Amino acid sequence: MARKSLVIKQERLDIVRQKYNEILKDKKNLTWEEKYKLYRKFKGKTRYYNRCKVCGRVHSYNRELGICRVCLRMYWREGKLMWIKKASW
Repeated sequence: MARKSLVIKQERLDIVRQKYNEILKDKKNLTWEEKYKLYRKFKGKTRYYNRCKVCGRVHSYNRELGICRVCLRMYWREGKLMWIKKASW
């Protein structure tokens, strides 16, 4: 499990990121100076990273499923993911 403080921090960044995207959608005809000011104010684009939706783990994240490798194995063993097969050499 991820530390709770990091998960909460990530949720806050998600909210800020959504607000930033809404501002940019509403104001597509901004000058480059206004866009630069918004970009400097945001500061969250590089701080955002993907987290597992089940446990909050950052590393070994699978983008297709939205979960980490640990949760992927757990679901596979329980039989919730049918299409995954064990490799045989």
